[in-house]
Amino acid sequence: MKNFRISAFWQAVLVIAILYLGLSYPALMLPKTLLIQYMIIIIVGVLLFFSFDEARWTEFKSPILAVLRQPNLLIVRWGFLIAIPAIIAYTSYNVLKPSFDAPVELRQVHPAPPSKLKVFNKTYNLTTLENPIRNTVVAQLASDPEMAKNTYQEAISAGTKVYYQNCFYCHGDLMDGVGHFADAFNPRPINFQDVGTIAQLQEAFLFWRITTGGPGLPKEGTPWNSAMPVWHEMLSEDDVWNVITYLYDYVGQVPRMWDAAQSKVVTGMKDELVKKRATMTGKDLYDFRCAVCHGDEGVGDGVAAEFLYPKPRDFSLGLFKYKTSPGALPPRDEDLIKTINEGLQGTGMPGWHTLMSPQQVSSLVPVIKSFDITGTWAPEEAEDEEFDDEGRYTGKNPLIITEREPAEGQVPYAEDSIQKGQQAFKKACAECHGDEGRGNIISGKRLADDWENRIWPRDLTSPWTWRNTNTVSDGLQDEQQRAQIISNIYQRLSIGIIGTPMPAHRAVEEGNKDPVSLEDRWHIANFVYSLRDKAAPPPGETDIIWGTPIAGELPDSPDDALWQQAKAVSLRLAPNIIKDERLFTPLAEAITVRTLYNKNDIVFLLELNDRTDSRPGEKVSVQIQDERFELGADAFALQFPKEGAYETSPMVTKPLYRHGDSAHPTTIWYWNAGSVEPKAKARSMLFDATGPDVKLAPRESAADLKATGKWQHGRWQIVMKRSRTGGKSGDINFEEGRYIPISFANWDGSNGEQGSKHTLTSWYWLLLPPETDVKKVYGIPAAIFLLLFIIGLLVVRSQKIRE
Repeated sequence: MKNFRISAFWQAVLVIAILYLGLSYPALMLPKTLLIQYMIIIIVGVLLFFSFDEARWTEFKSPILAVLRQPNLLIVRWGFLIAIPAIIAYTSYNVLKPSFDAPVELRQVHPAPPSKLKVFNKTYNLTTLENPIRNTVVAQLASDPEMAKNTYQEAISAGTKVYYQNCFYCHGDLMDGVGHFADAFNPRPINFQDVGTIAQLQEAFLFWRITTGGPGLPKEGTPWNSAMPVWHEMLSEDDVWNVITYLYDYVGQVPRMWDAAQSKVVTGMKDELVKKRATMTGKDLYDFRCAVCHGDEGVGDGVAAEFLYPKPRDFSLGLFKYKTSPGALPPRDEDLIKTINEGLQGTGMPGWHTLMSPQQVSSLVPVIKSFDITGTWAPEEAEDEEFDDEGRYTGKNPLIITEREPAEGQVPYAEDSIQKGQQAFKKACAECHGDEGRGNIISGKRLADDWENRIWPRDLTSPWTWRNTNTVSDGLQDEQQRAQIISNIYQRLSIGIIGTPMPAHRAVEEGNKDPVSLEDRWHIANFVYSLRDKAAPPPGETDIIWGTPIAGELPDSPDDALWQQAKAVSLRLAPNIIKDERLFTPLAEAITVRTLYNKNDIVFLLELNDRTDSRPGEKVSVQIQDERFELGADAFALQFPKEGAYETSPMVTKPLYRHGDSAHPTTIWYWNAGSVEPKAKARSMLFDATGPDVKLAPRESAADLKATGKWQHGRWQIVMKRSRTGGKSGDINFEEGRYIPISFANWDGSNGEQGSKHTLTSWYWLLLPPETDVKKVYGIPAAIFLLLFIIGLLVVRSQKIRE
């Protein structure tokens, strides 16, 4: 082994291969053309290195000449004669073929702040600005530690309220950037738990970012994507400092500080808090992690409750939605632990397993039970003195439920069962969930839970919105996952959802007849599972909306079969929480888009699951209307930048998140569903937008925007068609091969949405794929292959002559 040495030729191959693999690493996101340039430079450099020394060059050439000359290497020689031209031809093909990669949006996460900042009618020097709350607490610690503690707790309490009324929808309960609406934003909200974020920053930096929001970012921070509101317009200076203090406290981090002595004091406070919280259990842990939503007494009235849909659970009545225990029994401890650990999809309830140990989670179960005032958790033999004046069981032996809802007799998933399930579904479930399962109430009954909160049936065609039923165990194969989800659906049908109008479909009391037979419950479960195969794709699969070219006329109706040729792309909707009037409790989850175009026009089909045909005077919608809101008309909009208002290189720039600005104006295509009473036809309009604070400018005519809409079985389908040429209005030209920013908005009339109160998407990309130049894309690589192959043959021949 001591004499082992890699020959010069294989040294060169090894160096080139390692550098190629390094430059191809996905995280580098190196464009293909740049990668090819780098590899050419590397290969030339390697050849120059080995050719500088005659002995090394001779050693390098030796295996090459052997392949070219030796008769016994004939197969290898022909292999290289074919492989080398093929590799180079394939490389040229990759360069020439149309690239559909979206423009790279590089983002500087922590851009350099300005030296001065003007907000709250003041000018702040950010180089010297410090958190006044922290300065006060540090000063008080030296003279009056108790006063310092009170000052700090007052700031934390105030900051908690600010955070949960304004910030947690995006940044989340856990401050990990996974808030209720985080999936709808691009870029996603910052993860404060990451030690690479606020732990590396001064508090003056946070003050700048919070007060000025996305529009206050410099160019390298890509403000055109950021949904961060300009908070100095909605919060006070004290609010901002309180929430900054709360952020650092909650994640257990210390800001960067120039004063070493002060930093040492603050670090000591942090270490003490982190140590205390690591062992926190029971009611102390509940107060720290849970009370902000569920309230100090567990009745669901925390400071965040007003802004949440669905509302946080009220533990005082012993009613729990998601459980596996039979009938009217309270949940098993395992059910409560599962909900705490995993959270509930589509609600404000996060999964706490990342921040709590199993012991901490288990310690919350007795706390939850202690809030009950109905005796739900009291054993039958409990004495009167074991209850307090409000009916809470205070004994040491609360009930532990062990029974589990049986799941025997599962019917195999098959077409015959699905068809039987559809018939049973129409009899037992369609009144609330609609014939096609989208949650459109056809009975005309307004639904509410036991607390009189307005609620809506689940949209069964969108399993990614299901709270609990769509979860499966790790490590299961596809068929096993399907079987478990179907079993979960069956279980939900059998037990019902306690505290809601969703009834149990298995008899609660022994001796009574099941409202729906065991076999039919399995058939219904199979049918409900099958709905996902017919539904739109889940959001998040792509950021690109692909147009499909059509040779003839474009469709004017959503029922046209041509739409089946277009690729469906689903996008998450988020409520406008950026600007007053803000929306906190949206009902719309996602919008699905299809695009077709021909030489002259472009047309979009928008599809959105909406439980109500919201038009004033529409009979069923009026009957089930939420009493808190006046029924308005549903509406939809598309937004595009004006021609010249965005760039894709050298750096991506887009209009601001809502309505652009004076330098980056936008055009809005708008459609309104109209009204039944008073009678008003649906209408389409065009608007010019120059910023979120500037009133939209309607155009006198929108004759070139042809739009129509249809609501059926809990779904809106809107068709919008317009010319591909922007014309004198300065609107965007829809050219092939061009990436065009596009965004969408929806107004749900049943939810009181109008004006700025609505849902919307981030910017996405629209692409009309260019027609492939066959001669260029395939002809040039083929010519390169033939030329190199002939050159190779000539080289081999020349070596034979030399012999």
